[in-house]
Amino acid sequence: MTGTSNRSVERAFRIVDELAENGSGRVSELAERLDMPVSTVHNYLQALVSTGYVTVEDKEYATTTRFLEVGHRQRHRLEVFKAVSDELQDIAAETGEHVTLLVEENDQCVIVAVQEGPDAVNLFAYPGARMPLHAAAPGKAILAHMPDDRVREIIDRQGLVEMTKRTITDPDVLFEQLERISEQGYAVDEGERIAGMVCISAPVLDKGDRIRGAICVCGPQSRIDEARREEIAEIVQRAANVTQVNLDYV
Repeated sequence: MTGTSNRSVERAFRIVDELAENGSGRVSELAERLDMPVSTVHNYLQALVSTGYVTVEDKEYATTTRFLEVGHRQRHRLEVFKAVSDELQDIAAETGEHVTLLVEENDQCVIVAVQEGPDAVNLFAYPGARMPLHAAAPGKAILAHMPDDRVREIIDRQGLVEMTKRTITDPDVLFEQLERISEQGYAVDEGERIAGMVCISAPVLDKGDRIRGAICVCGPQSRIDEARREEIAEIVQRAANVTQVNLDYV
């Protein structure tokens, strides 16, 4: 019975993911894309409509903002989100660039909050967006403060997917870089996830030195030279330190 229940939940979320990815769809379209019987897809959709997580109009199904409500509640439960306070807004104003707060969840890097400075490039980043840990500065900042065994487990499960030609795909190279990140206190990726972009990130640790998240600034390579990278590194490290102190009071 448990196996059947698990498969039912998996099928329901496959349908939800498909709707979220494509915006909407009819029963027959979803059944074809998911390789599931039309009757099965229809039954799941009716259940999702009855719970308020999916809506239907003119036989076209789509997810609802109930998911936004769930995500909003979950975000406000995160202590690091409450602790970051106005730091992201201040960084965006000071650097003019794209600023994010991210956490690790299920072996991935997840955006929790976004602030855009006046010169920020539109990266189509939004709360809830996910990315591989190894291919992004905040992900590497987080990995650098995990035990090596945990990092190896993540690599075994997720692999080191190549996002661009500059993505690290060799575990030995990754571990060497994580050691440097741990020593210098911040991480950099130069077009490893998005070609042409430089991202600089500092880890947020609690008083027990446990990793709680990372603060990141991203901008075009043409605008962030070596001197500016050092300047931004100091800014994100300072913000991470303030957030660490704030964690004691949330």
